[in-house]
Amino acid sequence: MGDQEKKREELEIIWDGKNLDWVKPRTCREYLRGVGLKYLLNPYFEEGFEKLIREYRPRKHYPIGLIMPCSYGKPYSNSYIHYMIRRSIADLIKNGVVHEIIVTNAGVVPRELDEYWPYVAYDWNPMYETPEIKEWYTKVLEKRLSEYIITFRKYYDRFAAYLRWNSDSWRAVERISEKLGIGIPNLAPKNVPEQEVIEASLNGLYEDEDIVLITNSSLKRLREKLLEILGKT
Repeated sequence: MGDQEKKREELEIIWDGKNLDWVKPRTCREYLRGVGLKYLLNPYFEEGFEKLIREYRPRKHYPIGLIMPCSYGKPYSNSYIHYMIRRSIADLIKNGVVHEIIVTNAGVVPRELDEYWPYVAYDWNPMYETPEIKEWYTKVLEKRLSEYIITFRKYYDRFAAYLRWNSDSWRAVERISEKLGIGIPNLAPKNVPEQEVIEASLNGLYEDEDIVLITNSSLKRLREKLLEILGKT
């Protein structure tokens, strides 16, 4: 091998991202696209959650653990929905006041892990959900999020949610709130002006049920409610 070929080989892979494999480091990076029990109780998602409970620890104590929806765009932090939410409360996140906890068919994903595999490589399309799979999703999320809250409760003064009121994720949170006897308010509005939804969707260019969460009034409400909760802490 000549010097030029050797140099090219050295440059072929400078970084392959394998250090961001939360499950099965350096062995598998399957893209998990689909809806059904196979993509809900997937071994990688199950192992990822078990590792989360076993090895993960929040970086500090947070006044608020904010339970948020996932997004089609991956990593979540680069998606349109999350970008808009995060921009509206950027100072609260930066100052360590709010810790973002994403809930999804893939499990419970603290913000620090949203660039890790498998959470960065799956696609669960809600349009294909059946009533039966929606109930399964709610039950599985209830179990996972409940275990997360019980395990890491000492790291948070309180929890709040920012989820559509008609979502299965909020249904799971309601069950957890009742079961654990802790108040988890939903800071999302129940009604949003239609014109605001149209504007937030870029005049229909971006289709997503969670658009209602990033309208001007919704984001204003989120910030106000978080500050209100902090005032009581």
